[in-house]
Amino acid sequence: MRFIKYHGLGNDFIILDPQSPDFRIGYGLTPDLARALCDRSFGIGGDGVMVVASPQDPANHAAMELINSDGTTPEMCGNGIRCAAKFAVEELGFTANPLNLETPGGVRACHWTADDAGEVETVRVAMGRPSFERAAIPVRGTGDADDLSITIDARTFTGTGVNVGNPHFVSFGDSTEATARRWGPPLEHHESFPEKANIGFATVEGPQELRVTVWERACGLTWACGTGATAAAAAAVRTGRVEACQPIRVNLRGGALQIDLSDPNEAFMIGPATKVFVGEFELGSSAASTRP
Repeated sequence: MRFIKYHGLGNDFIILDPQSPDFRIGYGLTPDLARALCDRSFGIGGDGVMVVASPQDPANHAAMELINSDGTTPEMCGNGIRCAAKFAVEELGFTANPLNLETPGGVRACHWTADDAGEVETVRVAMGRPSFERAAIPVRGTGDADDLSITIDARTFTGTGVNVGNPHFVSFGDSTEATARRWGPPLEHHESFPEKANIGFATVEGPQELRVTVWERACGLTWACGTGATAAAAAAVRTGRVEACQPIRVNLRGGALQIDLSDPNEAFMIGPATKVFVGEFELGSSAASTRP
């Protein structure tokens, strides 16, 4: 099976090539295979395995099917969809711009820019309208998810719940990786979040600049999280920490994303997608042989 490894600011993905002679979605993309291939010691290594498949709605261009490294399926992945758009343009020959990709969290329009060689460099993704309603996130209770307080082992985290295609809880005040590693897991699994949640730890670094570390549901601490950056920016606007009328720079471990919230009905995430290498593996085996 041919695959291509990509990353978005260090958040890395294995995309299976549907043009491979032995490609079969029903066999090729399974939770067991995703866990094996994403293993960084015995497999290729990655945060998820992806397929760019035919859309359910012919009005759209393609569908992004993603399985996380732990075998679960997310509603949406911001860094992943930029990589999927790059794959669709460069490998599958799509020319539409924007490229409308179906995800379990909804259809996302991906505006892409390419260099003179035709390689996609930057993707601007329409992320939908952030929702702060508890039922939409979901968060237990009624009304909006503002000023949520969660106490674990005598430490209280106050933050904002927001859905940007998947559930997030954003707490401002401490964005260190040590804090994310210690408190991310129990917050992810807290009873307040019936479907678990991605946990963002954020600080304000400038007038329109944030530092965010995200403990991702199912993946843990990654180099970057596109939906997490979008959620943090939306929560920062919601709480008056930054302004919506200007782009917001969100600094992550792997680099920076730009979040545009100037349209009240649509959030936009802008960032790069990078091709790492091409490889092949045998179906039924977790081993992979790679070539540059």
